[in-house]
Amino acid sequence: MSILIHSILYLTLFCCILINGQRDIIEDDISMAGGDRNSEPTIVLNPGDPGPLDVNFGELLYSRCSVLDSNQYSYRWIQRAPDGTIKEISSDARLYITNFGPEHLQYPIRCEVTRLSDDETFEKVLNLRLASSGDLSTDDEYKTLNLTIKPLPNEDFRQGTIMRQCLFENDPEINELFDFRWIDQNGRIVTNGDTLYLLIEDPSELSNYTCEATNRQTGVIYQAKYRVSMLNGQQAMQHIVNIRPITGDVIIGRPYEMVCEVEPPPEEPISFVWYHNAKVVHREASLRLTSLSYRDIGMYICRAEWTPRYSRTAISANATAELSLALTRETKIEMSPPPGSVMVSLPGETRELHCEFPVSNPRDVRWYFENQLLENHPTINATGKVYRIDRLRVSIVTIRGIEQDHGGTYECRIGRDIKQTHLVVRAEEGLEINPKSDTVDEGEAVEFHCRVHGMNGNINRQLEWYYRPFYSSTRVRLDVDTPDGFMRHDDLVAQHTSFISKARARVADQGEYICRLPSQNEEIVGKLFVRAVRSYVLTITPQRLTVRPYQPVEFECFAASEDGQPASFTPRFQVRDSRISFETTRVSQNRVRFVLQRGLGPDQNGTVVECLSDEPSRPASAIITVEDICPDGSRRCRSGQCLPAGRFCDGARDCDDGSDEDPKMCNICDPLSRKCEYYQGREPIKSTFMVHWTCDGESDCGNGFDESNCEARASERCQDRMFNCKRDGRQIPMAFVCDKDRDCSDGEDELTCAPPMIAEPRTTRYSVRRGDTVVLVCEVTGNPVPYVIWRFNWGCLPDEPSRFRISNVPRNCDSPMPTVVSTLTISNVRPGDDGIYNCEGLSGATRALSNDLVVMIGG
Repeated sequence: MSILIHSILYLTLFCCILINGQRDIIEDDISMAGGDRNSEPTIVLNPGDPGPLDVNFGELLYSRCSVLDSNQYSYRWIQRAPDGTIKEISSDARLYITNFGPEHLQYPIRCEVTRLSDDETFEKVLNLRLASSGDLSTDDEYKTLNLTIKPLPNEDFRQGTIMRQCLFENDPEINELFDFRWIDQNGRIVTNGDTLYLLIEDPSELSNYTCEATNRQTGVIYQAKYRVSMLNGQQAMQHIVNIRPITGDVIIGRPYEMVCEVEPPPEEPISFVWYHNAKVVHREASLRLTSLSYRDIGMYICRAEWTPRYSRTAISANATAELSLALTRETKIEMSPPPGSVMVSLPGETRELHCEFPVSNPRDVRWYFENQLLENHPTINATGKVYRIDRLRVSIVTIRGIEQDHGGTYECRIGRDIKQTHLVVRAEEGLEINPKSDTVDEGEAVEFHCRVHGMNGNINRQLEWYYRPFYSSTRVRLDVDTPDGFMRHDDLVAQHTSFISKARARVADQGEYICRLPSQNEEIVGKLFVRAVRSYVLTITPQRLTVRPYQPVEFECFAASEDGQPASFTPRFQVRDSRISFETTRVSQNRVRFVLQRGLGPDQNGTVVECLSDEPSRPASAIITVEDICPDGSRRCRSGQCLPAGRFCDGARDCDDGSDEDPKMCNICDPLSRKCEYYQGREPIKSTFMVHWTCDGESDCGNGFDESNCEARASERCQDRMFNCKRDGRQIPMAFVCDKDRDCSDGEDELTCAPPMIAEPRTTRYSVRRGDTVVLVCEVTGNPVPYVIWRFNWGCLPDEPSRFRISNVPRNCDSPMPTVVSTLTISNVRPGDDGIYNCEGLSGATRALSNDLVVMIGG
């Protein structure tokens, strides 16, 4: 059911117009080449002249720019910001915006034409107006503003005082963004501000006044017009007549009530007259239909009339309301006790009336139409289109090819029990297309159906379908034979209706779909708008994170469109473990940070963090690995046992579970150890050595492999491989220095030891884009000269020396506290490089670990 309310008012005119641009401002750049104004061409915008051109958010905006002379021109459509920045919307004469939105109202849309003979440039602004707020989003940015003019309490027209205020009534806070002024019909500014104040001696001289509200940020102007006139000395007030429904639903057989109202109500008495089908049906403000029948459906007119006390002339205004029954979509309907069910059909359709009954003898069921036995009715059986089917507990009447005479009340009676259905046949002529306008997202299904009214026979086969793009004047016969295109369906049962449908609409399908009946030379158009769906990509960084128990955890997630542009929304995080409480921080419009200050326990190893969005996108996820850390220089067996790293993969089973000799464990990289290799014709005695034992004067591999190529590493160590004991002149390997054993006779080798210290970095968080280069710096001070290694997620760096480069530069080698500046450069950053990086300084028997350096990939 639907109620359509219309108001017709023969009084003061009031309208609200949105003008896309500024008025009364002389624009110096109309002719950018500075030519003679008399040589300006006439620019025509079609549609758009004369303006304004009505447009709705979410719909298509189309216009074409042309010049009325014989010269040649180049065309483009632009928007110019107040700072002079130009945004090109179209590079030719056609303006084609498929999804018009508020961003297109930010600055005036202009057609710019350049005369090719002298390169002179001219412009014309496209005058736009928001036609309505139907189907708009409820978000503030899509809210249609309503500029209204209302009288102030101190207004006294009889004393010659006019006081009117102009404001956005439906959004009072928005008024702070606008500058208001009042202008008379000659374009002169009457007052700056939202209030019009006039002292008039002769009210008959009053005419038109315009309130302009200009958005200070965008320059968009809203207008409201106020016309002041005189009716025999009485003020011409703005009165609106409305019909307001009292009853919520329109149901056949139930009471229905509506009331006629005048706003604002005049002081004088009002007389009301209601009309239905051109007949007077009531003479009071409230119209009550005690039992709505299908004959009550249709147009109602309420006429309100009153005579002002200072006038002999009556003022009258009409309002209309149409009670329209929606078509019944189902082919069949269950009959019910009075007041019964209602079925609304169009001519030519097939309908079934189902009468369920508790007895098992269908002969006991009697069918009536308009209180006459159905089989004896003089006219309804003459059509040969009414059939009765009886089954064990149901009796069905089927009407094939419904005609106007089939409309009425059908009853099935079983003893004293009565069930009813009121069949309403909507008599319409010509063609009808549904939907008249449809807007779908790309990939959704779409369907149009065209119905012929007022003709008999198999009409749907005669209908022809055509397609015309919005930007073209040429129509083509709709191709209904391609597998991925539109399909046509002409059902034998629905002989007056033709269907076209497509399972997945594309943006290229936008346009007009024309249904044509050649025999009557009639056609009707349905419009299809297809919104390009922007699907978004969510990226969580890092995707894998290995941490120690209760170590702080951070992730970031950002959203971007498929073409890489930042999204206009902020994603959110989710963790399914209810024990985990996390914090989130909005980093930017499309980026959010996840923080677990207290980290996770060992029992929460494998926790998954998800990044989600309400926009079309796939969720992104990351996994947190929680590993307890063995003491420095040790590795963990699968059983949890910690053993010195050198005992792994040495041919002897040392772990309780033997996992130290498992090839998979042997292949796992350990940042602190290196593999001993074949050197100078000899096999190594040991399988691994500690990295800081390299070139320390002692052969740890047993074949000298760890002491080879030391000249190339000398620049990183800034010290010899041997230490000179000054008192006894002995030389000892640097490996013996600061190992907590006195090797020199006076213990000199243990006197100047200083554990490594790592300077606080300037930043611990690095946000980079894919393909960028990131440089991490670690500064370690200690004695002996520290050996610096890098860890990634507590393991080794990726084995890609071309992208992961380490540079160690010693400083202050001669001082008691030498320093090593270690730089890790990661080139061509890609997913998987994000995570936690640490540098570790090793000096003698002591070690130091840096704070976490977190690398995250940005959008």
